[in-house]
Amino acid sequence: MQRHGIEEGRGAFVEGAWYIIADGSDVGKRPVTVERFGTRIVLFRDERGALVAARARCPHRGADLGLGRVVDGAIECPYHGFRFAGDGRCVAIPCEGRAARAKGEGSEGSEGRARWAGDALALARFEVREHRGLVWLWWGERPAELPPLPWFEGLPADQRHAHTATMEWGVPFARAMEGMLDIHHLPFAHRPWAVGVGALLDPYEVRVEGDTIHSEGVLRHDDGKPWDGRRGWKFALEVRFPGVLRLWFGGRMVGVAGCAPIDAGRTAIVGRYYVPVPVIGRALAWLGLSLEFLLIQPGDERMLASSEPRDADLEACRFVRADAGILAWHKMRRARLRAQRAGEPRRLPVDAA
Repeated sequence: MQRHGIEEGRGAFVEGAWYIIADGSDVGKRPVTVERFGTRIVLFRDERGALVAARARCPHRGADLGLGRVVDGAIECPYHGFRFAGDGRCVAIPCEGRAARAKGEGSEGSEGRARWAGDALALARFEVREHRGLVWLWWGERPAELPPLPWFEGLPADQRHAHTATMEWGVPFARAMEGMLDIHHLPFAHRPWAVGVGALLDPYEVRVEGDTIHSEGVLRHDDGKPWDGRRGWKFALEVRFPGVLRLWFGGRMVGVAGCAPIDAGRTAIVGRYYVPVPVIGRALAWLGLSLEFLLIQPGDERMLASSEPRDADLEACRFVRADAGILAWHKMRRARLRAQRAGEPRRLPVDAA
């Protein structure tokens, strides 16, 4: 156990929250396995096309279900052909024949077909939603009523003028969120691409409303005078704790990012750019996000990966005024993790019904 920062094991990730874990368009006719929260999760679509998320480990012998296929809305294990419906039930055990049942757990269906609904051969599922083309997963114990997805007002309902892509950073989740909230690194970490951007962050305002952190301001050249209201590089960030962001850096382009831990040392980032321009909006969004991932984000990852300690630590850093948004996020995270560690063990994931 570390004195500061994240503890290993339970409590390492903020629970009781929605995370964006994938682009919905990546989940088609074949299942897809992603690793999030140190857990392999398989995504597939049932017979209605609805998204299903479950542990990727086959309950029979542990094979990765993401290497299998989907047959009539049921995911089939690539190793022995066991099939599991979208509700988690095991509906086929080829080696035992059509009439076979899971040991001691079987029940006859309304048409006399054998079904397997016991815990021994049921998929452990997660709460998952698909909204605005993104895959949202609830990490933590399921409350009686799930909160709404932490989306943003004013964004287009469709993706006609948007492009989405996913990347991986080799840094812990908290470090990745520091990078997302950091603005005043721009003229230094991205010097070749930030030509003309000043280093003075003024004005700068941070507001916290519930689980949302609002920050906005201007990066400008320090001329010793108050801001004239015109010159400088304007920005606005909105973070829905713990890892969903909306970013605006002037102009008509708006960005959305969803960050989720892959494990204790890596973070997945699903990014999307919106450019509401007729005809060429999607192409501009593709170009903007592609350049962002190719030229800008690698520099951020390099700086964060070089930082000590490897994981973010409130005690080890000396924050300044321009870090107010980052500090607000860290305080929110620290309070949430302390509450988790003080509570009873949580049941993860949701059991198959």
